[in-house]
Amino acid sequence: MRVLIAEDHRILLDSLAMLLSSIDGVEVVSKHTNGKQVLTALEIEPGIDLVVSDLQMPIMGGIELTLQLRERFPHVKICLLTVADQPEAIKEALRAGADGYVLKSAERSELETALTMVVKGHKYYSEQVLMKLAQDTSLEFTPATERPQRIAITQRELDVLKLIAQEYSGTQIAEKLFISPTTVETHRKHLMQKLGVQTTIGLVKYALKFQLV
Repeated sequence: MRVLIAEDHRILLDSLAMLLSSIDGVEVVSKHTNGKQVLTALEIEPGIDLVVSDLQMPIMGGIELTLQLRERFPHVKICLLTVADQPEAIKEALRAGADGYVLKSAERSELETALTMVVKGHKYYSEQVLMKLAQDTSLEFTPATERPQRIAITQRELDVLKLIAQEYSGTQIAEKLFISPTTVETHRKHLMQKLGVQTTIGLVKYALKFQLV
């Protein structure tokens, strides 16, 4: 896993570089203090898998960097590592196309899990991030009914929903339920259709609303 880091605080930048370099399989290729430097580095450095970026930086922050990556380097994943836990900041990052959103209060093990999942093509959002979104009343949430028992949800779909709400990835759910990742994704799509939600966040909000976890 070849990684670029963007963080405008030098001490944090050096500390993060040391931390990531200590993870098996991670190579920190270069360190930068803003998103513009990252884009310049990507133009000359081939084979970058992931960018780990702060959200707020001078010249170019994490949101603009995410938008630029999606347009110019769509194969490069980006995980935002930030102190910003406000719902608006999180939603803006999701809309921009961030692959991961992790708070700087996270443990090393969570950061390692997040980077591994993101590089494999999964999305990763910290549990605190999901909770912030679930508690945000301005986030659109229109379940098909106010009573979950009225919806024809199968037991297997309910099992999948509970694990989604507990922040398990599709692969992890597949392993726990002894089914294929493709089947997990099918259940996820069926749940979204039945519950009238458009995103995984909507599924999490539904599970929390009806105390399924």
